Amino acid sequence: MTSREAAALLGVDLKTMYTYRRDAEKIGFPKPKTFGRALMWERAALLAWRKEHPGRRRRKVDTNPEPTEGSQPNT
Repeated sequence: MTSREAAALLGVDLKTMYTYRRDAEKIGFPKPKTFGRALMWERAALLAWRKEHPGRRRRKVDTNPEPTEGSQPNT
């Protein structure tokens, strides 16, 4: 699969895929096969890596919090 497809599979940005590739030895990330300049990733290897390295859960940020008792609204 292409780098773009691999990024979608792992749920990361394409830029993150290239960071993973750069740091592959340090983080145990699978190496792609190269065909000319194209990088091709093995689906099974990526899924196995993801199983060992689950993605971080991001906290949902409340962009519109309710005012607390005693606080005054911004005017």
